[in-house]
Amino acid sequence: MTDYLNKWFWIKDRSGILDPIARDQWFIRGWETLQCIEEKEDSVVLCYRNSSRILPTLKSVLEERPAPSFLPNEKVRVIKKDLYAVVKQYLWHYNDQYYYYMLADENGKMLKKRYMADELEKVELAK
Repeated sequence: MTDYLNKWFWIKDRSGILDPIARDQWFIRGWETLQCIEEKEDSVVLCYRNSSRILPTLKSVLEERPAPSFLPNEKVRVIKKDLYAVVKQYLWHYNDQYYYYMLADENGKMLKKRYMADELEKVELAK
C-alpha cells in the first residue's frame, strides 16, 4: 500500500466516490482538498471540512495536493496590514497550484481579498 494517511487530495473523478448519496449530490467543489483519515487496500476515507463528513473514495481517482498552511478557524495575522483575522476557507487554485485563504475579521465580517500563505502568519494563542 502507498502511504495515503494524513495526506491531502483532490478528487479528479466523482465516479470513484463509494458513497452513492455523496456521489450523486456531489457536495464537494472543485477547489476543495480533503485529508485522508483512513487507508484501506484499494480505497481511502477522506475527511470533508473538519470531520463533519467522511467520504470513502477509490485511490485511483485521487490527485495529491500539498497540505494547506492554515485550516478553518485558525487565527492569523495579515503581515502587510498588521490585521488579525480568522481563516474561514481555503481554496486550491488549480492553474496557479497553491492555496488561497478566505478570512474574516475579529467581528466575523468576511474580508473581500483572498490571501496567499506567504501573506499570513499563524497567531499562537497564549497558554
